[in-house]
Amino acid sequence: MTHIHGQIESLKRIRETLDKNGITIFNSVGDIRRFLKNYDNEKEALFFTTERDFDLELDTLQAEGFHLQKHYDTLKSQAETKLNDRINNLKTKCTTLSGPAKNAVMELLHWYQLQCFLAIKFLLVKSFNKIIKVKTHKTQKHLKLALERINHFAINRQEIISARCSPKFKELEHAKTTVTALDNLIAGAIGENLVAKELEKLSDDYVLINDFSLSFEKPIYNKKENDRIFSIQIDHLLVTHAGIFIIETKNWSKASVARNNLRSPVQQIQRANFALFVLLNGNKQGNRVLKQHHWGHKKLTIRSIVAMIHHRPKEQFNYVAIKTLRELNGYIERFEPIFDTSEVRSIADYLMGIKN
Repeated sequence: MTHIHGQIESLKRIRETLDKNGITIFNSVGDIRRFLKNYDNEKEALFFTTERDFDLELDTLQAEGFHLQKHYDTLKSQAETKLNDRINNLKTKCTTLSGPAKNAVMELLHWYQLQCFLAIKFLLVKSFNKIIKVKTHKTQKHLKLALERINHFAINRQEIISARCSPKFKELEHAKTTVTALDNLIAGAIGENLVAKELEKLSDDYVLINDFSLSFEKPIYNKKENDRIFSIQIDHLLVTHAGIFIIETKNWSKASVARNNLRSPVQQIQRANFALFVLLNGNKQGNRVLKQHHWGHKKLTIRSIVAMIHHRPKEQFNYVAIKTLRELNGYIERFEPIFDTSEVRSIADYLMGIKN
């Protein structure tokens, strides 16, 4: 299996965009595609989940209200019974004190006691409801709040569910808007991932560097094109016994292939090829990574491939091979080896050491 280094560039850009927008629900491009496909179902499921949670909460509130009502009724009944027993006890004492006394002193004493008990009984009877209310105030307060909340839930059911759904709907809409704007990047990531998976099938004599990017302090000048190259970015850089392959991936529709206002991948890859060739073969850079040959300094061969995932143009182009995914590995493997394993490793190590 191919030795692989680096992450696919478009995947990194997708992750950076998602992180910048505070979106953490996706772990892969597959997650994003499933989300977009099932977006309407996601919204519907969110509404039903919120509705179910609301109904469960209302059921819980009603159960709590029932228990509070039962506790209040019990507490009130006990308080009323206790207070009635006390009033009846006072009535009994008053009846006893109303009877004849043994002497005048006892009669006077009974009279004062009777007046006291009558006053207490009068106050208890008059304040009966207030006393019960005081005894049950705390429980009654909890019950009132519970009943008010239950009533509020019952009357405003749809409004509450909608309010609870709203921020979650906004999160979903934000996620959809963000990932919809990433359509081109996602298509690119899918294509680059397919190419990387295909290249993985090659033997362990190959080294794949995904997202090879390089900036030049002094731009490389292409006199023929009158172009100063300050940086290059290559989707896949494959180091092999036959040399280096620059692979640019395009996951384009048939219509996109036919459009004439899109940047030419042929020109793009030729530009990268030129800069990399000058870098590796100029100023004796190649001598650092290749063994000496008795005929002289060996050249680092660099070949260019545009890998098309679905559709490809019928035309052929100079210095650039246009290959489908199925053709890719067969095309690469047909070239004769010119470097040994140690040189392949040395080239790969050098490239990984200079990449941004």
